[in-house]
Amino acid sequence: MTALLLHRTNASGDLVPARFSQTLAMLGRIPGAPPSPRATMRGQQIQLAIDLSLDDDAGVAFLLEFPAQGARAAGQAQGPGAALLTWAFHALAASLKCRLVIDEEDVVPAPDEHRELALAYLADFEADVKESRRKRDDDAASYVAWLAREEHLALETGVALPEELSLDDASALYEALLDSDAVADVFVSEREHASLLQRFRARGSLR
Repeated sequence: MTALLLHRTNASGDLVPARFSQTLAMLGRIPGAPPSPRATMRGQQIQLAIDLSLDDDAGVAFLLEFPAQGARAAGQAQGPGAALLTWAFHALAASLKCRLVIDEEDVVPAPDEHRELALAYLADFEADVKESRRKRDDDAASYVAWLAREEHLALETGVALPEELSLDDASALYEALLDSDAVADVFVSEREHASLLQRFRARGSLR
């Protein structure tokens, strides 16, 4: 898991979602700049896209924390999605001139170093969303397989999932995954799981 943290500086001003939205909207409009993901804030989630709408609930999103009244902004990423959130934090730090800390180490913002991996992950994710919508893969087994690919949970080899898993109740499903012999470990909180489930279920809505 990658822990990312932005600290307010005298140059940056307060680190709040509205400020992030303004900054993210400008990233793709810099003349001569290389292609970058499109991004915005939806509440406390940073939403990123290439082809999908930034209003598409099935798109890539990361839940951020904004503690200490604008003094800090924090995010956590693991698995293949870590590259994209890392790029976003580098880009925000470079644009806002705030302090960037990754896994408790101060880092000099360098979004260009992470752009290629970020775009590659985002392209693969959006291709998977489109394929899922084409095939209508929106059942519980597909959801658990998606969580495993994104490394939000780990599965036990050779153990079948319970047939009664349902996507209708996020809290009950989270408890079922924690209790299932087929699941070796769950790496997200119940709140994060609810957000992930909402995103997955949005794949059933064509946009």
